[in-house]
Amino acid sequence: MNLFRFVMTAAVLVSVVCLSGAVNAAESSQKKQAPVALNGNCAVCLLNGKKVVAGKPEFAVVYDGQTYLFPSEEVKQKFEAAPEKYVPALKGDCTVCFAHHDGLRNPGKIDHVSFYEGRVFLFPNESIKAVFDKSPTEYADVDLAFDGKCIVCKVDGGKDVPGKPEFTAIYQGLKYQFPSQAVMQKFQKDPAKYVSGLTAKQAAASGSPAASELVSISGTTGCAACEYGVHPRQDPDELGLAVKSDDGKIYVIEGAHASHPDLYKGRFQSQKVSVKGKQIAHKGKFVWLEPQSIETEK
Repeated sequence: MNLFRFVMTAAVLVSVVCLSGAVNAAESSQKKQAPVALNGNCAVCLLNGKKVVAGKPEFAVVYDGQTYLFPSEEVKQKFEAAPEKYVPALKGDCTVCFAHHDGLRNPGKIDHVSFYEGRVFLFPNESIKAVFDKSPTEYADVDLAFDGKCIVCKVDGGKDVPGKPEFTAIYQGLKYQFPSQAVMQKFQKDPAKYVSGLTAKQAAASGSPAASELVSISGTTGCAACEYGVHPRQDPDELGLAVKSDDGKIYVIEGAHASHPDLYKGRFQSQKVSVKGKQIAHKGKFVWLEPQSIETEK
């Protein structure tokens, strides 16, 4: 009997050791596969202390596909308590590039960092950082997915329900907001399901004007490429006429160089115009319009 108990106890201990080893190996493998964020520097120290402090491999956390390193267990636990607070916007990609180039993911560098409303923003160089610093409100929320509405409510129930900032989850560098913690946790269990489930038709029905819908806007003219970094869709070699509307959206007027050459030449003069036309595409704050009429306001 004693021999039997000894054998069983030994077997249990071996199983526990093997299972523990398998779990540790899996966690170690996950950390090795996930690229190291912020060049191995501490995300908590960067935000809270505005300092670049090197992390250590023994204090690592994998979050949203990246490995974050910390100088101590205490700092690591701060991150784990609220990772969405400390991770850089867009997983460290440039928010200015993302806004101006149809969602281009251009990696930023910790050497070119800005802080705005308690968040960290990285940029590839100082000139692009200066664009952000000049007008941070234009770029601070380009990573807000689905206009801040609840993607779970839309996919599961077909309803447009506003999310709340206090219930924010990060997935692939984008911020998703939810009306409650329970709904947020439902998303976190399978974010890919909800992101893939949100079809283009559902997104169009969320409140943004659908493609080919006739819209009327008024605003001031500018150069699409020079001032906003975007080009017409139908004539990408043209710099393009842009109209900045009163609500902050930028409308790129297709074919304006040919249909309204005088207005196009004077686009830098910030003229007040009214435009009616069909939307052919939209991305964030940018909307491309095929104009039916353009009138100069006095």
